[in-house]
Amino acid sequence: MIDTTITGLVGNLTAEPVLRSSQAGKPWTTARLAVKPFTPGGGDVKTVFVNLVMFGSLAENVVGQLHKGDRVCATGRLEDDAWTGTDGVERPGQKLVVDALGPDLRFTQGTYRAPERDHFGIPVDRIDTSDLNDEPF
Repeated sequence: MIDTTITGLVGNLTAEPVLRSSQAGKPWTTARLAVKPFTPGGGDVKTVFVNLVMFGSLAENVVGQLHKGDRVCATGRLEDDAWTGTDGVERPGQKLVVDALGPDLRFTQGTYRAPERDHFGIPVDRIDTSDLNDEPF
């Protein structure tokens, strides 16, 4: 039985995803999604902005693959959040703790390329090879 509600959102990234590291060195990323719900007949609907939070390999891959303006599909747990405006007033909001995120292929032509990994599962472009030509002794 699932105790949490999984939500799916489709929208556009409003800024470049930002990669961060926790105090323990674990990667995490934040991004912001603009969602304009579809209404039959194209009625006037306000755009909803949702903060996205991602962890681990998803966080690392999002930064390298997705960019501001990209239309994406996201699934995860929607949680209440709060933010403070420039006027110092705290306002309610929501964030999506993302389980999966990818491009909306209805509006994009692209190719998916999984990062090349070594036999330990580490992305090859993150391996420091600068000292491989040094003499061992």
